[in-house]
Amino acid sequence: MIFAKIILLNVFWYAAVYFGPSEFGFVLFPIALILTFINLKVYKPAVAKSHYFFTLAFFIVYGFLQDYIVLELGLINYNQSSFPFWLTSMYVVFICYYGDIFNKFQKLHAGILFIVGALGGVAAYFGGAKIAGLTIYDSTILYYWGIVALSWGVFFPLSIKIFYEGFMWNKILDASIYYSFDNSGYLRHEKNFPKNTLPAEGKNVLITGGTSGIGLNCAEHLAADKANVFITGRSIERGNSIASNNESIQFKQLDMADWEDIDQSISDLPVMDLVVLNAGGMPESFITNKQGYELQMASQLFGHYFLLKKLKETSKLSHGARVVWVTSGGMYLASLSLANLKENDKYDKVSTYANVKRGQVSLLNKLSSEFVDQNITAMHPGWVDTPGVESAIGGFYEKMHGKLRTPDQGSDTILWLLRTTDLPIKGGLYFDRKNVSTNFFPHIKVKQGDVEQLWQCMNDEYSKL
Repeated sequence: MIFAKIILLNVFWYAAVYFGPSEFGFVLFPIALILTFINLKVYKPAVAKSHYFFTLAFFIVYGFLQDYIVLELGLINYNQSSFPFWLTSMYVVFICYYGDIFNKFQKLHAGILFIVGALGGVAAYFGGAKIAGLTIYDSTILYYWGIVALSWGVFFPLSIKIFYEGFMWNKILDASIYYSFDNSGYLRHEKNFPKNTLPAEGKNVLITGGTSGIGLNCAEHLAADKANVFITGRSIERGNSIASNNESIQFKQLDMADWEDIDQSISDLPVMDLVVLNAGGMPESFITNKQGYELQMASQLFGHYFLLKKLKETSKLSHGARVVWVTSGGMYLASLSLANLKENDKYDKVSTYANVKRGQVSLLNKLSSEFVDQNITAMHPGWVDTPGVESAIGGFYEKMHGKLRTPDQGSDTILWLLRTTDLPIKGGLYFDRKNVSTNFFPHIKVKQGDVEQLWQCMNDEYSKL
């Protein structure tokens, strides 16, 4: 099959340079496009269709620009009154070599690919020019072949990188957010995941909100590692059911908004080596805890901070312990606001959630400075199919049905941060095993004064407990 394709592609090349300058040359471009569709259907190159057509578009634009430039510079005469699109048609069918014939080239150094591209380009253009009867002016012949060699020396390694590594294409998809946070984004990123992990056997692990969703998924994976896993949650029935079915998991009833209960809940815990601050939720209406703070802020921000401080003060946080705060990509849409900590006549659960998650990320440097003996990081999992997402934002869940990440994919970066043999960057935010920026949109900025005010407020409340 591959041999037959090579023959077909060479026949097309010969036909293109032979008939291109004639009155029938205009049919070559659509024929080339048909061949690329046949190649996609029959030979099924191992890339997404969108990636395939993006690469094809790059080939077309690059080929057109190269041939247009040498024409405008007066280095060649195509012997036609209009631009010879039959030349561009050969760039179109060139994509048919990728995905099978050129697979071995992806392992070669860029310098070697440059030489191969330069020599191959000159050879193809030299043969094509002879067959097509093109006029290359003697006075500029060295400039012409120099430009062809340089152009193809750049094009070939760049084309390999774009097709096989997703260069530029991945950046475009990631910039869209939609195709980064969804299941397809995980599958793309997974190809470049670092593999440097060790099991957490024998480690003591604490996971808040560990009775469902990502938290439960993490607990099950770590229990399979033979770690000693402690999960917290509000539902005693659900927590005890999980613990009764897995001897490596123990349940501690804890409502993260009930700050006064933290001491008692952790009193009999061993020293923790790994901590996952995962508990979350989106109440439908504005609710406060006993101290009068909005419930999401009270539990997911204040409560988690107080839990860490209690663990440290009671010597239940080991030296070098890794702490992962599970945040959300929704925080990219929010700046930090402290206006509605205790009152909010226009409460919106989603915007409040995004604000809380922005607060978590904004405090990473503060936490790293206070917990100097521990490694504190945050991560966001993308869009994950969990019971919490389904119940809290049902419309989004329905719209994204089939495109959401699995719980395994959602918990992957958490588990990697806990088990990687390389220390994560303290205070870093991670997504799909990669340290990422805490800001996505330039117009959304966090005022340092608000961070200081939040930090002071949290410490003032802690001193009252």
